[in-house]
Amino acid sequence: MIPVDFLIIGGGLAAANAARTLRDEGAQGSVLILAQENRLPYHRPPLCGRFLGTGGDETRLEIHQESFYRDRRIAVRRHASAVSVQLQPHTVRAADGACFRYGKLLIATGGAPRRLVVPHLQLEGVYYLHSIDDAQAIRTEIRLGARRVVIVGAGFIGLESASTLRELGLDVTVLEKEAALFPPLRSPCLSAYFAQCCAAKGVRTLPSTSVEALLGRGRVRAVRTSAGEEIPCDFVIVSIGSEPNVAFLRDSGIALDNGVLVDAFLQSSDPDVYAAGDVANFHDTVFDQQRRIEHWDNATKQGAVAARNMLGQRRRYDDVSMYYGNAFGTSFSFSGSAEDFDDTVARGSLADKSFSLFYLKDSVPRALFSVGRSAEETYAAEALIRYRVNLRASRSMLADEHASLEALPLQSVLVLQGGGCLGAFECGAVRAIEEGGVRLDAVAAVSIGAFNGAIIASHPDNAAAALASFWRELSLTPPPIPNGPVRRLVSNWQVFALGVPGFFRPRWMMPPQMQDALPWAWTSLYDASPMEAMLRRYVDFDALRSSPVRLLISAANVRTGVLEVFDSYVDDITPAHLLASGSLPPGLPWTMVGDQAFWDGGIVSNSPVDLVMERCGPVGKRIFVVDLFSSSQRLPGNLAEVLLRRDEIVYADRMHNDARFVEYAGEFRELVQEILQMMDPDTVRMVSQRPRFIRLMGNRAGITIARIVRHSDPDVPPSQDYDFSSEAITRLQAQGFESAQRVLAELEISAGEGKSLWTARTESTAAVAADGGAERVRV
Repeated sequence: MIPVDFLIIGGGLAAANAARTLRDEGAQGSVLILAQENRLPYHRPPLCGRFLGTGGDETRLEIHQESFYRDRRIAVRRHASAVSVQLQPHTVRAADGACFRYGKLLIATGGAPRRLVVPHLQLEGVYYLHSIDDAQAIRTEIRLGARRVVIVGAGFIGLESASTLRELGLDVTVLEKEAALFPPLRSPCLSAYFAQCCAAKGVRTLPSTSVEALLGRGRVRAVRTSAGEEIPCDFVIVSIGSEPNVAFLRDSGIALDNGVLVDAFLQSSDPDVYAAGDVANFHDTVFDQQRRIEHWDNATKQGAVAARNMLGQRRRYDDVSMYYGNAFGTSFSFSGSAEDFDDTVARGSLADKSFSLFYLKDSVPRALFSVGRSAEETYAAEALIRYRVNLRASRSMLADEHASLEALPLQSVLVLQGGGCLGAFECGAVRAIEEGGVRLDAVAAVSIGAFNGAIIASHPDNAAAALASFWRELSLTPPPIPNGPVRRLVSNWQVFALGVPGFFRPRWMMPPQMQDALPWAWTSLYDASPMEAMLRRYVDFDALRSSPVRLLISAANVRTGVLEVFDSYVDDITPAHLLASGSLPPGLPWTMVGDQAFWDGGIVSNSPVDLVMERCGPVGKRIFVVDLFSSSQRLPGNLAEVLLRRDEIVYADRMHNDARFVEYAGEFRELVQEILQMMDPDTVRMVSQRPRFIRLMGNRAGITIARIVRHSDPDVPPSQDYDFSSEAITRLQAQGFESAQRVLAELEISAGEGKSLWTARTESTAAVAADGGAERVRV
C-alpha cells in the first residue's frame, strides 16, 4: 500500500496541468501521476497535423520535460493504468498490482476513440489517430508505399488528417454520415466552405455516407459504403469521436453518465474525488447544462481548476472552452457551444480568410467561429459569450467587420469598502448610480460594504430603497445638545459605551448567563449577534444565487491569515458569511463559517478590486469604486488625529495600476509581434488561432474605473467611523449621492465629447480629480 496525498489517474494534459498547479499553489505532500502509456504526458493535437506530416522527435510533444517533474517533486509512474477505485478505504489499484491510498483523487483518464461497429473490423490497416503509436504506424504505412486512404468522419480530427495526408500526396476520401461536413459547427455556410477546400485540394468527400463493411483478407483493401460503393484503400483512419475512459470506475460507486459526473467545481459524487478533461461530464455554468468537451483548451483549464479545488479553494469552472485547428490552409478557432442557437451573424469574408460567425440565442452570443480575425476581437467575443451579453441593440455593429467589439460594454461592477458608519456614504452613492440608469452586474465588497452589497444583490431592481431603510434602522437619535461638536462627542461615547441596537452590543452590558467567557478571556469588546437578525430582514438570501447581480465578499481566515472569497454564484451565502466579512478585531469577535474562524477582510485588503479581476475577468468593465478613506490628508494635529490618520492609511484604497507590470506586458506583446514578423504567413495564421495566443495577445481591452471619493470633514471628530447618529448618517448619504452624481456627470461629458466610455483607453492611470473621477486603465 503506497500512500499518496494527491493521486492523479491519467497521462494527458489535464493530469500534467493539475500536478503543476498543485505545486504552484503550495500543495504539500506527495503528488503522483499514473500514466497509461509508457511516456510522459504529451500534447495530442499535433498528432493529426505537424507530427503526422513531418514526424520528428517525440519529446517535442511532451508537455514538460522529465526534469520539470523531478524539480517539483511530481512522481510519474508510466505504463500504469488504474483497474479499480474503492472509495471507502480511499484506494486505487493499478494493472501491475500496485495499490495506492490517496488523500485526494483526480480522474483525468481522457477518452478512447469511438470504435466502428462493422464487419471485418479486425483487419490490419485500421487506425484510430489517438496516440503517438497511432501516428507512427500511419507514417510507417506511407513509408512502405501506401497511397490511398479512407477517413471516416469529417470533424476536427478527420478534416485536419485529410489535409495533412493530402499534402503528403495521398489519395484521400472522407466519409461523413451527416449531410454536411464539419457537423459540430452546425453551419451550412461553413460546411460548404470546407467542402470547397477539400475539392480544391483534390480530397473526395462523401456526406450522408457511412461505412457498411471493411473488405480484405487479413488486411483492409477497400471500404464498402452505405451507398453500395466499394472504395479501394491501403489503410483507414476512423475519427468518429471518443468515449470517456471510465470502465475501471464501473463498480466504484462514483456517479457516471457519459463520463464522470461532476459539478461546476469538478467534484464528483464523492467529495474527495474530482475529474477533469475529456472524461469529465461537468456542469457548464455558462450554458447551464451538463457537458463533456474533448479538446486541449478544456483539459488545460479544468486541470488547473480541479487542482485548486482539491486544495479547498472552491473555484467554479466557468470559462468558455475554445477549439482550434488548421485544415487546407485555413486556421480557425471555435469558442462556446453551437448546440442551441436561433440566429447567426457573420462579419468579414471566408474567401478573404478574415471571417467570424456568431451564434446567438435570444440575441445572446453562444458561440463564435473565427478565421483570420484579430486576437482582440476573438477575446472580446469570448467575454460576450461568458457573460451572456444581450446584443439585441448591437446586432448591426456585430455584422460590421470594422467595428470593434471592445466598444461593447460588458459589465458594470461596484466595489464597496469597509468603514463602519461610513457605509452610509455607499448608500447615497448607490442611489445616484441607480437613478443614473446604471445596471450593476456584480458587487465586490468587504466589511460594512458586504452588508450593503448583499442588500444590493438581493434587491437588484430597488437597491437604493432597501439600503435607505437599512441605514435608517441603524441610525441613532442624537442627544438634545445644541452645541454640535459636543453633541457628536456625547453621541460617539454613547456608541462606545452602549453599542448600536441591531448591530453590536458591549460585552459588559450583557447578562452573565449570555457571557461565553470571563472578561480576561474575551476575544472582543462587543458582540455582533444582533446584526444577524437585521441581515435576515434586509437580505433575501434565497434570491442571491439567482440574482443578476453577482456578490463577491472577502474575509480573513484567522488561522491561516489567508484572504478567502465567498461568491454568490458559488456559495450559499448566509448571515455568517456577511458577519465574517465584517468581524473587525478587537471590537468584534471572529465569526465561524463551517469549522473556520474569520475576521474582517479589510485587514488584508479594504478595496477588493482584485476579486473582480479574478472572478469576473479583466476585460470590458466599468468599475465604480466607493473610496471611503482619503488617500491624501494634512498632517495630524493631535493624538486622536494620529489614530484617525493611521486608520485612513491602513484602510485606504490600495488599488494600483502596476506600471512595471504594464510595461513588461507591453514589451512581451511587442516581442511576440516581432517574432511573428519573422515567420511565414501560414504559420502566423495558425499560431494566431491558438487559445493561449488569443488570451495573451487579445487581452488588451482596458477597464474604466470611476472612483467615488469621500473626503474627510475637518469639523468631524476622529471617531467618525462609529458615529451612527441620524445626522451623521444623513450627512454621509448626501455626500455619497453628490459625489457619485459628479462622477456620473463626468463620464457623460466624456462620452458626449466623443471619448467613448468604453473605448477611451490610456496606457497608464490618469490623474484622479480632486473630488473623485474616472480612471481609464489598461490592464
